[in-house]
Amino acid sequence: MDWKQALEPHPTGLTPIPLPGLPRAGGTYGLELALAGDTQCAIGALGRWSLSAGLYLYVGSAWGPGGLGARLGRHLRGDGATRWHIDYLRALATPMTLWVAPGEHLECAWAQALGASPGVGIAVPRFGASDCHCASHLFHVEPDAHSTLALPGSPGRLSRGSDGVWH
Repeated sequence: MDWKQALEPHPTGLTPIPLPGLPRAGGTYGLELALAGDTQCAIGALGRWSLSAGLYLYVGSAWGPGGLGARLGRHLRGDGATRWHIDYLRALATPMTLWVAPGEHLECAWAQALGASPGVGIAVPRFGASDCHCASHLFHVEPDAHSTLALPGSPGRLSRGSDGVWH
């Protein structure tokens, strides 16, 4: 099964998808993280922020060597040097859902769409947006809003099951 088939919805049930099958091509991604409890988080030059327990959605892009597969693999493992704003939050939160749009430059369009979505709010101003004019690329998502999120384009979506396997 190729990566595009793997990311298509499975209306009759969930099929486990091996993440190493993600494309080495560049593109846009969304990483949803669950933060188990309220915390204080130091985020590089953005300073220290109070974050409430709940779901957070970060939108980013990966255009370097290894593309989406390498970047998402790094985020999911939670390893490596603290390089990007998301690395600070990732050290405290658990990945839950991925949205992937290979070959698409949609990072800011997704940030704009999320900023206008009901039940979604900016978590930390300028987070992940130091190289653009967006207000933020990190959003707090209310539980009721999660199932109705709509991102421009046709991103594939993977969710982490209770067994830890991505579907």
